[in-house]
Amino acid sequence: MQVPSDWTTRKRHRTNRSRGETSRKKSRWVHEQAEPTSLEDMCNGICESILDSKQQQLDQAMNLDTILSNVPYQKILENLFGGTPATQCHVPVITKAYEESFMRECVYQGERKCVMGTECECRFVDRENPFVGVELRLPGPLPATPQMCALCSRKHTQKMYYDMLYRPPAIHTGVIQRYGVLCSVENEYNPNYVLMMPPHGPVHCMPFPSPVHGRNNYTVQVRSAVRYVVQRAEVGFRLPSLKTTSDA
Repeated sequence: MQVPSDWTTRKRHRTNRSRGETSRKKSRWVHEQAEPTSLEDMCNGICESILDSKQQQLDQAMNLDTILSNVPYQKILENLFGGTPATQCHVPVITKAYEESFMRECVYQGERKCVMGTECECRFVDRENPFVGVELRLPGPLPATPQMCALCSRKHTQKMYYDMLYRPPAIHTGVIQRYGVLCSVENEYNPNYVLMMPPHGPVHCMPFPSPVHGRNNYTVQVRSAVRYVVQRAEVGFRLPSLKTTSDA
């Protein structure tokens, strides 16, 4: 039998496919083309399909995590709310005593833990008594998912407050606080320990005062086997006492 002379000099071009990729594609092609001849082959085909879909979901999640970790959250907020006008939002105003009643761990049935979990601020006040704070319940219907505790709400409101004022581009759309507090009133907050939006700023984003967050302002106390966060006495507002002089 005669063959062309150039057959002896031609070389097959190598491909960049790895052996594992080639075997996976071949196996996938076999499963797609050939019908299963036994129950074992059918189970193997189902398992392979499940693994492929899981790997695709994992790749998508990894790509999303990479994007979110590299894009500043301010840019994300701009894309979400930058082109929409400011909307009215109801912000409840609570008393200092009501807020302090939730600066503790869960005690009663039906209470939920702070949504921040292991990143809850209550875990970092006292390293010897770490705990996850209870969800701060505000007036109105109970949300379907847990919300932040009082300390975490303060922390994130304070961060967005300073970012909005001192880190351009500022996000001037949407409310950045969950609730407001009273100040300069007896037994309420001292005005030196609250954040207030300046008149020239976006007041609609933070219409009411919000307590200042600082871990050095708190201590942890244990009462009846329940851990509480206690604020410094200076946080509260007291009216100056009037001195009376007796008549001569």
